[in-house]
Amino acid sequence: MRLIAGSSNPQLATEVATALGVSLVKIASNIFANGERRVKVKDDVRGQDVVILQSFSSPADQQIIEFLLLTDALERMGAKSVEAVIPWMGYSLQDKVFSPGEPISAKVVADLVSNSFVRRVVLIDLHNTSIPAFFSVPTTHISAEQLMLEYVKDHLNHKQTVVVSPDFGGLKRSRQFAKQLDVELLNINKHRDLQTGKVTEVSLQGDVKGKQVILYDDIIVGGSTAVETAKLLHAEGAKQIYFLATHGLFAGGALDKIKSAPIEKVVITNTIYHQTLPHNVETISIAKLIADEVEFWK
Repeated sequence: MRLIAGSSNPQLATEVATALGVSLVKIASNIFANGERRVKVKDDVRGQDVVILQSFSSPADQQIIEFLLLTDALERMGAKSVEAVIPWMGYSLQDKVFSPGEPISAKVVADLVSNSFVRRVVLIDLHNTSIPAFFSVPTTHISAEQLMLEYVKDHLNHKQTVVVSPDFGGLKRSRQFAKQLDVELLNINKHRDLQTGKVTEVSLQGDVKGKQVILYDDIIVGGSTAVETAKLLHAEGAKQIYFLATHGLFAGGALDKIKSAPIEKVVITNTIYHQTLPHNVETISIAKLIADEVEFWK
């Protein structure tokens, strides 16, 4: 088995390669003066099983094109098979038609991957668990939940902890997390403008006074949910607030918002690479989880 690191997250790919005990395939990836992507696989992979690790993170369009060009190059070189690990699937939040005239963008991306020289795909903590059905090749959907549970058990006082669902959409996920920890689950009612995405009103159902509060979600995008929820919980007397999410997109000014919010710690995994993060943002590695899944394919 060989592993290729796309340009989106070579650090994670290196960790996965180390966990698997394999070397990374040497590639070249750059952009022509006219803006087109150019890739080249430098190592001989004929007759070998190859795994590509590529997050479809910003700039998502470039990362997707690079991934597709790599799969084509591997097919032409005579690779035995190509399997894909997509730690963060860009466009996955566009999983339905929200208003007339819109595409189902997640389905478009799934079709692009399925129609390439890829026989299997690993996806991680999708916002909508029905998305794997968009692919016409076998998919495996894995979760970082166990990593987050271990973090909580190692860092928080179990007897003073409650889980709060940041919104109705995350209630099922938060309920499962609270059940695994055997702690109380509280809920926040949140109203969002569907056109602008702005949170307009939040209210808490339950008591958090003197408690360590865990907000558990799959993704942080613009930071509004994390910040507004933290402000409400702080006003309600929460002792400490932890926001746990698998994917940290941190779009726009999200990191600036989080840096000044009353949040003890934001905990994410390294599905998306960030060169620098504020002091209150901690990253835990998902490499071993990915390596275990890839190892299972052998």
